[in-house]
Amino acid sequence: MFEEFTLPGFVLEAIDKMGWEQPTHVQSLVIPKALEGVDILGGAPTGTGKSAAFLLPVIARLAQRPRKGVQCIILEPTRELAMQVAQVAKELLAFQDEAIESGEGEITQEISVGTIIGGEDRAAQRVSMPTIVCATPGRLQEFLRKDWFDSDDVELLVIDEADRMLDMGFRDDIAAITRCLERRFQTMLFSATLEGFGVRDFARNVLNNPSEIVVGGGEEFTEKLPELLQSRAYYAANDSQKVKILLHLLSTIKGKSIIFVRTKDTLSRLSSLLSRQGMSFASLKGESSQNERKAALRRFSDGEVDLLLATDVASRGLDLDDVAYVYNFDLPSKGEIYVHRAGRTARAGAKGTVISLVQADEFATLERIERYTDRSIERRAIKGLCASFEEVGATHQSEKKRGRASPNGGFDKKTKEEKKPHKKIRHRDKKNKGKPDFAAKRAKKADRLAAKAAVADGADSAPQAKSNASVNNTGAKAEPKDKLKKLANSAASKKQ
Repeated sequence: MFEEFTLPGFVLEAIDKMGWEQPTHVQSLVIPKALEGVDILGGAPTGTGKSAAFLLPVIARLAQRPRKGVQCIILEPTRELAMQVAQVAKELLAFQDEAIESGEGEITQEISVGTIIGGEDRAAQRVSMPTIVCATPGRLQEFLRKDWFDSDDVELLVIDEADRMLDMGFRDDIAAITRCLERRFQTMLFSATLEGFGVRDFARNVLNNPSEIVVGGGEEFTEKLPELLQSRAYYAANDSQKVKILLHLLSTIKGKSIIFVRTKDTLSRLSSLLSRQGMSFASLKGESSQNERKAALRRFSDGEVDLLLATDVASRGLDLDDVAYVYNFDLPSKGEIYVHRAGRTARAGAKGTVISLVQADEFATLERIERYTDRSIERRAIKGLCASFEEVGATHQSEKKRGRASPNGGFDKKTKEEKKPHKKIRHRDKKNKGKPDFAAKRAKKADRLAAKAAVADGADSAPQAKSNASVNNTGAKAEPKDKLKKLANSAASKKQ
């Protein structure tokens, strides 16, 4: 119960009116630590109640120390999210006037809430600087650089959706802002994930001995995705088949849906195709003006249209209710982006479904997303419209391993009898391959000489007369025979 926290009575009254019965897990962990004044490093998926987790202790602290000027800055990645957080803060302060009038001491000075965001009139934002400012990095840095308010008054700094802001290239802007607010008392940094985008490295530079609170990455809570989220995938041979699958699903499954695409060019082509089918939708892209964005979000939020097309850049920080389906027309290349998209549905305990259209060159990416989220994605097919993953040979990696396993669940090992004999081939055995064999040549030569010597020995058994004739010749013919014997004996010794 929220009554367990040391929150002002007017805040508890507002919580009761808003219908919040029990604090979420991240709120139960963050609020007590934040009320102690320590720095917070919080990691929790979108939709788990992070906004109230930092707004409640911020309001409780400011109510105890009434002062003029900007005392708290809440950084958000987009204008829409800054306005949404500001609206929640105003609702939590709805009963502060009655508390001030009662004189009970809970609060003695009004806490005001405002925004410093791009796309709005600067002069209007400067007229009355509120106590709590919800801001985007670019416009806030301009206000600080031009000294349009006293940064020394700021006691509390909240950096929300830090991974999104770093991914969008706001690292230098946020670093410059934190340097300007060097006299702050407490800093809280929240991120959907503490992995990737250098969140932890950045946090070390802006937080002072923080208390780390992780929901969605610890031992007890290991899921990066909402618990009631379903994930499905359909195989598409090409972009044309993607459109056919999408149209079939949109016509058979009803509910508020967001379709994510990778680029504004894809968004334009898909918008034209849906328009030709007579479908009503709103769209968000990076180059949309602030008025166009507001109009698109209003049409979708009010139920005028049930379909919203968006690029990743344009959708940063969207906080929309009752989204039943998220379509990945283009499969994201990173698990972090998949988690961000999926976080638009299945919020606050509701059910939701993410549907991904996957081409052949994205099979490996799909498995990487499964490993990152630690969730399996159901492979589906539509009869007569798209093939199954098995039909196109996209067997899941774990299924391949199971196919190699033996019936008893283990992998078969070959016995010694089954193993083929291995003949070791040494380099020295094949280094003379193709070259003359001189040893064999020498052996052949020795054999020839031995044969000739044998013939010469046979000549000694000739008649004595012939022998005498040769003696009269004073050894003229004996010399060659003796020389031949010597050569034969030498060759035979070499052979041995």
